[in-house]
Amino acid sequence: MQFDLNITLLVIGMTLVTAWSRSFFLMLGERIKISPLALEAIRFAPLAAMIAILAPEIFLPANATSVAQFDIHLPNIWGGIAALVAFYFSRKMVFTLAVGMAVFTAIRFWI
Repeated sequence: MQFDLNITLLVIGMTLVTAWSRSFFLMLGERIKISPLALEAIRFAPLAAMIAILAPEIFLPANATSVAQFDIHLPNIWGGIAALVAFYFSRKMVFTLAVGMAVFTAIRFWI
């Protein structure tokens, strides 16, 4: 295994930047006040990140380069919709996964 100084420095630099940015509010402590509106907006950050990750996987083909490649016949869409409905009614993750994967597999073999 070859030692590369550039990669090592890059990893160290990224570690320092990440640690500094994540501890910014801890270092400032009580000296900075965050508005209630900003705190309310921060609550939705994990949901927004999940949507940003999952939406292209559900609504676009695997090798899509554009939103114009949307196709209603994709099994991903039907499996995602079925999983969403299953979770809405059951609130159980295992049931949601089972229903979503069952519909995905059935549509994949059917279409």
